Amino acid sequence: MPDGAEPDAGHPTTAEPTTARAAVVVSFTEDLLNGLLALVVGEGVPLDPLEQQVVLPAMGEVDLRLALTITGGSLDLRAEDGGRARAVVTADGDVSVRTADYEGDVVEGAPLGLPELPAPIPVRVEALVDPMVELRDDRTVNVGLDLSRAELVSLQVDPDAPVPDGVDPGTWVPMTQMVQVMFGSMGDGLFASLGEHVGSVGTDLGPDVGMVLHELGVDTGRATVGVGTGTLTFSLPARPDAEGVARPVPVAGNRLGVGAAAGAVDHLAHLLLERAIGNLPLPFELELDLGEQRVGGTLRQSRVLSDRLPDLRSALRTEIRPRLVGGRLELTVQAAWVELPSFLPGFVNDLSRTVGGLAGAVPLRLRFPATVALPLVPGSTDTVPVRVDDLRVTAEGVGVVLALD
Repeated sequence: MPDGAEPDAGHPTTAEPTTARAAVVVSFTEDLLNGLLALVVGEGVPLDPLEQQVVLPAMGEVDLRLALTITGGSLDLRAEDGGRARAVVTADGDVSVRTADYEGDVVEGAPLGLPELPAPIPVRVEALVDPMVELRDDRTVNVGLDLSRAELVSLQVDPDAPVPDGVDPGTWVPMTQMVQVMFGSMGDGLFASLGEHVGSVGTDLGPDVGMVLHELGVDTGRATVGVGTGTLTFSLPARPDAEGVARPVPVAGNRLGVGAAAGAVDHLAHLLLERAIGNLPLPFELELDLGEQRVGGTLRQSRVLSDRLPDLRSALRTEIRPRLVGGRLELTVQAAWVELPSFLPGFVNDLSRTVGGLAGAVPLRLRFPATVALPLVPGSTDTVPVRVDDLRVTAEGVGVVLALD
């Protein structure tokens, strides 16, 4: 957050940190997630129809068919929900049954012998679900909700939905009441079957996204999920060879917190430089050394001789202080010096560093816009402005607070 800004009292900061070592940690606020859900749902998300044999009062065994089209959704994040997210989903449901009459003939139509429903039934579902982010072996990334272990809180005809246009309320209300009776008598079993049938609801991100995560030190497998009051945190596991550890970043309001381990920051710097020169291999070696609000850098030409020979290369060493000033990202060069090969007397490099530290007396400051336009989804031409609201650097890694303007 900007200097002097106070956290939003309505949304406490973050979920409890996980004990597993993470390469990347992403923390969403409830406000931000619900805004993103509205974009994802759009004009509706149809689910594959569910067909199930059930027993209904006065009708015996019937084949029930339920086809849902999700029309809206929100998450209510509570710390007391045992690490699950409370999802509230509204949908349009086409409900029909097929049964046999006394003569053995198959009868199809609306439930409970009602006339054919003139419009889809508005359905409201509240359930505890498992959010998930998973990096697969093929480098694709699955993001969504796992419904296989979901726990139903309520399944009902949406009481706030208006009567459809052109439908007689005197006919519509009894129909919805009878469907509500059906939901009440078989809601748990129906929802459990729906969860097994659907499995998960979400989207797959291509291997280009997964490859970037892999290069940042993320291991394959599911992220660890932390649910706090008003926040949802995904901790992506680190590969054994990854350096540093990512920590959750406190966030509030319409913001996103991203923590990256030191190794991930180093890889990210290389990726950005490679893209800046046209996705070509870097003609030099770059090493980053993170400290408290400090970034040290070592730049040297690529090695051309065998590793078995002494390293005779010189290097440019820098110490930079990053901070946010007036809505812009400022990089201040605190020191810059040339480090000569180690076979020279030590006092030579000590003198070079002392002289290089004089740069702090009249530091060089580079300023960049703190707001960038990023694709709404990977590969999309639609962009959203993202503003850096806070930046924290430690020896373990970097934490950034991002706001979607």
